[in-house]
Amino acid sequence: MRCLYANATMRALGLEKGHPLADRFPEATAERVAEAQGSGETVRLRITGPDEVSWNLDLATLDGGPSLLATLRPAETESTETANHHAREVSHRVKNTLQLVSSLLTLQTLSAKDPDMRRAFQEACSRIGTVTQAHQRVHAAARGSLVDFGAYLNDACREMESHFAVGGPERRIAVTVQTAMLPVDTVIPLALIVNELLGNATKYAYAAGSPGEIEVGLVPREEGGRRLTVADHGRGLPPGFEVARADSLGMKVARAFAGQLKGKLRAEPNGPGTRFVLDLPF
Repeated sequence: MRCLYANATMRALGLEKGHPLADRFPEATAERVAEAQGSGETVRLRITGPDEVSWNLDLATLDGGPSLLATLRPAETESTETANHHAREVSHRVKNTLQLVSSLLTLQTLSAKDPDMRRAFQEACSRIGTVTQAHQRVHAAARGSLVDFGAYLNDACREMESHFAVGGPERRIAVTVQTAMLPVDTVIPLALIVNELLGNATKYAYAAGSPGEIEVGLVPREEGGRRLTVADHGRGLPPGFEVARADSLGMKVARAFAGQLKGKLRAEPNGPGTRFVLDLPF
């Protein structure tokens, strides 16, 4: 089978008019060519170009005659689909593992008799739930490098609000967020910071059994980057409180991830209440 016409791509791969197809593409054996001619169906061959890039070479008959149309297509499409399939499988397994860990902690919580121990397990479950939600957002944007954190923040706050509405005092969470497309690797750390600051506000800002509102904001700063705020109108911080020296696990988590994100975390009076501010460089 000789080439009757070769376009620029074929010529770049070394196939010239008049040359046998098999000289450049050994995969196009006489048997595979005969298969295409005899069946009338497209035969696909995988070939490798001079730059080690894989291509799909499709052989199809022209109007049922002896001539064949050879079409080259980059093989990346198939490999990308395979990679995406593997990524979905891995993501699904990660999600299932996180849910399993959360279920085990929930069982441990139910069996714990000590109130402090039970509370610690509940907080661990909350953190794992936050990671699971953020992981789902990251996976949904796996084909890009940015995640809509504003949408995540709205959803997470609505879910937390509904959680506190069941069997407890009403905790309204007002969210102010502009479009916030953030790098994938910042989503889970920032989600955990929000979880800790919101958790502290819902538990400690207002007296037990009293309703209250919490305000969450994520807006651009004039000097660049963004500012995350979590504010309440409750009873304020205890005297002498310093973010850098707070020894609760929640504040240690918030500080650690703020440092990982190169952010600056501080607390300030909100008159009345408290406002936590995290200035981010992105």
